[in-house]
Amino acid sequence: MNRSKEQDFLIQNIISQVVSYIAEDRNISPEEALKVFFSTEISKKIEDLETGYYLESPSYIYEVWKKENI
Repeated sequence: MNRSKEQDFLIQNIISQVVSYIAEDRNISPEEALKVFFSTEISKKIEDLETGYYLESPSYIYEVWKKENI
């Protein structure tokens, strides 16, 4: 399924915010936080439009990420 520009914007915004949260929470660089984030299931789910995760807030996605990584 092709994504619209709006969907791409939403996905990129969520990823950017979640990566910032991870970097701050773990006291790591944004680059390292990006690697950490993309090694998880939630990163794949955000990219899958059928899950609807791209419509959620970054803070919600971050909470889902934290639950995945306890």
